Amino acid sequence: MAATYLRSRRARIATTAGALALAVLVVSSVALAVNSRHYLISTSASASAQPSDVALAASGSPGPVESPSLGPAVAATDPSVGVTPVPGTPLPKPTAIPTQRVTTPPVAPRPVTVTIVAAGDIACDPAQNKGAPGLCDQAATAALIGQLHPAAVLALGDTQYENGTLAAYKAVYAPTWGQYKSITYPAIGNHEYLTHGAAGYFGYFGVPAYYSYDLGSWHMISLDSECSSGGVGGCQAGSPQEKWLLADLAAHPSKCTLAYWHEPAWSSGEHGDATQMATIWSDLVAAHVSVVLTGHNHDYERFVPLNAAGQPDPSGTTEFVVGTGGKNHYGFALAPLTGEVVRNDKSFGVIEMTLNPTSYSWKFVPAPGYTFTDSGSAACQ
Repeated sequence: MAATYLRSRRARIATTAGALALAVLVVSSVALAVNSRHYLISTSASASAQPSDVALAASGSPGPVESPSLGPAVAATDPSVGVTPVPGTPLPKPTAIPTQRVTTPPVAPRPVTVTIVAAGDIACDPAQNKGAPGLCDQAATAALIGQLHPAAVLALGDTQYENGTLAAYKAVYAPTWGQYKSITYPAIGNHEYLTHGAAGYFGYFGVPAYYSYDLGSWHMISLDSECSSGGVGGCQAGSPQEKWLLADLAAHPSKCTLAYWHEPAWSSGEHGDATQMATIWSDLVAAHVSVVLTGHNHDYERFVPLNAAGQPDPSGTTEFVVGTGGKNHYGFALAPLTGEVVRNDKSFGVIEMTLNPTSYSWKFVPAPGYTFTDSGSAACQ
């Protein structure tokens, strides 16, 4: 009995000792595995970026760096990666994945050349829309736009006769010039204001009375020449429009600039000079604006560069009158003005202008049945 008891006790002791040894071995293995995992995390987080990492960083979209044991190295920045720490063994501090900053020299923008088409005095009143080609030839001038494929269309006022109602726009302008509404940047004319508040014009085009934008390398400015009948508060010095214009010009000092509106500052046509634009014309000359496009007088006129007083000056601004959009023609009321070098009161058509980074060229394109044309080129002021 005693011998049997002793053998049983020894077996239990051995079993217990074996269990204890096994437990120690398991704990040691866990500690070794944890320390090994910590080492891998620290090494992955502090290693130098590989060439592939630098390429990703240089492209602006650094991706995760793969570790053979841990997978995406984003785990290296997060202590809670599923490891159970051993008491007394601190977790490593998170370390950001190193990246390399690569400075790329700025790439100069490529020079941009764009083409525009412009004319004013366009669509007849629905009740008077007859008589083409001698009258109401807006469909023919609209067809020219489709042939020329411009980047932008500048409608130079009196876009819809007689009163510029929204119904009239939809009836006559929309199916002709309105085909290009998405690229049209209009200026307002006196006939638009024959509807109270020019509601038809503003409702159809959805633009302000005056505004500016960039087109290619050029700065473009659309103004309101209806200084008394419109809602712009005049065009004199200190008027809201003139203050806005001065600020806009100051904000774009190095651009080639083209301004446009309806009534010409200088013209030998039926309505003569629009003297209300004298202050604005002076502001444009002082700012070295290269080109002004207008309509109102139903003819075509081109001037050499003019100074603030309307006299020829190589450093002045060149004005074109292009009131040839289709309504009808006016005869000239005066002899050619000083500096007026080309004029015609018989042809419908549009002016096509190519705006280069430092220069421009122009061509008057007549509607079918007309032969008059005019072309040339000049440097920006």
